[in-house]
Amino acid sequence: MRNASFTIPVSRHGHRAGFLPPRGKQMALLALFLLATAIPALAPASELRVRVFERGGRQPLAGASVCLGTSANPLQFGSDQTDREGYAVFMDIPRAPLLITASKSGYKGEQQSLVTSTVQRLLVMSLPTGGGGPVCTPAGDRAAADTGGLQISDFSINKGAAASPDRQVHLDHHVSGSPNQYRVSEDPDMSTTPWQPYTSQPVFVLSPDNGKKTVYFQVRRYSKINGADIQTISPVAHDSIVLQAQ
Repeated sequence: MRNASFTIPVSRHGHRAGFLPPRGKQMALLALFLLATAIPALAPASELRVRVFERGGRQPLAGASVCLGTSANPLQFGSDQTDREGYAVFMDIPRAPLLITASKSGYKGEQQSLVTSTVQRLLVMSLPTGGGGPVCTPAGDRAAADTGGLQISDFSINKGAAASPDRQVHLDHHVSGSPNQYRVSEDPDMSTTPWQPYTSQPVFVLSPDNGKKTVYFQVRRYSKINGADIQTISPVAHDSIVLQAQ
């Protein structure tokens, strides 16, 4: 996570202190009033623009989910989907430490903290291909449209057990939509993890060393039409369990 703070310098014109006649005082007060109403930096915080790119290139990412909130509630101040130019826009945001989460199916999610201290703010984020990382899960039809209706819910290992004596575990979950493939890994970057035919009761073999294991799970709807690969990929779900093999 990186801290980002953006400050736009605003020039200020002062006058040397000294005696002013009454008319001079009136003119000075009028000038200060006009200056205060004209400087944008004195206005309340209003807008934050977040632009999301694919890491390693100049291609903006359309349809990425962006959440604005705090570490306690990443969705506290709302969410948006990036447009075709990669922009998500938030209005009337508070002057406070914020947490921005950006994610998109097929990419690794990213988070950045931001201290808002100016009116006009632009935050640029880039997402590497793969899976894992923090996920922004906005509510509403736009989020469902971005994933083609594919959403994983209630994902857990061995029905939420804290520990397992066996390396082979069951991946319990519910899926909305109609996936035909899934992939699973202990590596959050699942870009090289092979896809398998989807089953509603998948099993997974944990790595051999005892200790905490985090498992990442994703589904997709895939087809090949006229030689072209057509796919819709869900966000990544994950859960952890402690392996206590004898």
